[in-house]
Amino acid sequence: MLHSVSAEKVDRSVIQRLALEVHDLPKLARLVGHLALILFFFLLSKDIQLQDIPRPLLNGYSGYSEVPDAFMPDYGYGYAYALSSVSRANDSRFLERGAVPITLRTLDGIRDALPLHLPQRTVRTSVITYQVQAGDSLLGIAQRFGLDGNSLLWANDRLADNPDFLRIGQELNILPVDGAYHTVAKGETLASIATKYKVEPEAISSYKGNGLTEPYSLTAGQKLIIPGGVKPYVARRVEVASGPVPQDAKKGTGAFAWPMSGQISQRYWAGHLAIDIAAPKGRAIVAADSGYVSYVQVSNTGYGRMVLIDHGNGFQTRYAHLSVIYVEVGQSVGRGEAIGQCGSTGNSTGPHLHFEVIRSGSRLNPLNYLP
Repeated sequence: MLHSVSAEKVDRSVIQRLALEVHDLPKLARLVGHLALILFFFLLSKDIQLQDIPRPLLNGYSGYSEVPDAFMPDYGYGYAYALSSVSRANDSRFLERGAVPITLRTLDGIRDALPLHLPQRTVRTSVITYQVQAGDSLLGIAQRFGLDGNSLLWANDRLADNPDFLRIGQELNILPVDGAYHTVAKGETLASIATKYKVEPEAISSYKGNGLTEPYSLTAGQKLIIPGGVKPYVARRVEVASGPVPQDAKKGTGAFAWPMSGQISQRYWAGHLAIDIAAPKGRAIVAADSGYVSYVQVSNTGYGRMVLIDHGNGFQTRYAHLSVIYVEVGQSVGRGEAIGQCGSTGNSTGPHLHFEVIRSGSRLNPLNYLP
């Protein structure tokens, strides 16, 4: 009996304490809420960083990470590549993709990362000119004006013939819309021009920038903007040097290595059948695979100082705009062997490596073959 009464007292005591704690829960919740609000404003005032954003890198054996510290322009294709201490298990001499943290601040960082304004294509209806600056690329210029890369080519005949002839100081026509820029030839009509560019005649006649009125008579030499116009595709083939194969020529392994560490400043696209890797002048360039040097060029135009390597298995690789060349025609080279230094010779807007992968006269996307 006594045991039963004592148990009842204990149960009542526990229940009373629980009731008091429940009664105080609103006060506790308010306290937690106030603390959370204070913490929020504290973090906001300190401009806390967002989570890290991984980006692809080239990893090598150097034991450090570095993003190239010179001539790292914004080409509108922001792949960052650098050396890192992480190495490949099979062969640590060659570069591969990795990751490095890049952060943005919550307030200023986001504001700086976003464009202040979008391209106002609907406002401008006339063609303007742009002078090429150091660090420019075809695709970067086009994207700066909100255009497709092909629209820049189709508005500039010299570039359309050879997109690699971009040079500092060159003046380019910039269309107000994606399409083409046509110079009327004798005997051409609105209908024939529209057929050539695969658009309806009304697309040309109704565009304000052309200033056309019925009956739409055209004169030779007249310039017309072709909104949505597409030029017929002409496949470009590249000639590669051929000659007797040296007796000691090494044969390609079929596995390409990165020819240089740096930032991909221009990707492979219809107007640029290669990749550009930007880096400081003097950075080492290596053979992407074993083979022999089939051609060496030293020029102030086009590719500038250039090396072409035949890998003996149907592939060739081209390395252009070098500042220094280490090899000569007929020399056998191994995969990863230094062949020169990064430069800006020829038609170039800054130090970078123009790298091509060629097979049977066609220039292929190097990123499909690199690790």
